Amino acid sequence: MPGRLASGAAQMKQVAFDFLLGPGLISKGIAYFGQGGQGWSHCACVLEDGRYLDARDTSINGVPRGVHIREAGTEAWIRRRTAKLEVTDNDYAVWEAGLRTHLTSDYDQDAILGFLEGRSMHTAGRWICSALAANSVQHMCRNWGSITVEGALVRRVGFVPFPLPNPAHQISPDALLLIFATAGFTIGPIVEN
Repeated sequence: MPGRLASGAAQMKQVAFDFLLGPGLISKGIAYFGQGGQGWSHCACVLEDGRYLDARDTSINGVPRGVHIREAGTEAWIRRRTAKLEVTDNDYAVWEAGLRTHLTSDYDQDAILGFLEGRSMHTAGRWICSALAANSVQHMCRNWGSITVEGALVRRVGFVPFPLPNPAHQISPDALLLIFATAGFTIGPIVEN
């Protein structure tokens, strides 16, 4: 039976993220200028029940801008790709609980402007989609050994090290997909809508 483990073994769940290319001009601009060339404009954290917990700059189907839970079916997209990682029940619970602490936070419009101006314009306590997703896996339970990033000894506290050489609010959806691939996520096929 899929998903079942030997008796006594820990149950596994998946943390999942949908990378999307939206149909609008702004989405196409984000995709064009993103790192990596795949052309993704949005990253949504996919909860176990299939809903998205993400950061949006606009209201969608009555759900206000900022960090909220949305029905995945209300999201307009023309291309999608999913990244998944099997984790323990405990890791999944920590991941989702960490995401939920950011619910109702404002969208970080200034961070997006910073991409265009080539400098950090991040406002603390506000989120863009890829920063929220990156941060969510940086603060999960897995504890890897120490590493060196730009000469500083840091501790890997999640599935992706913290800090990264670039701050999370300066990571595009394209770059985040590459980070997830190197962290051992399974990257699904591209689906056209």
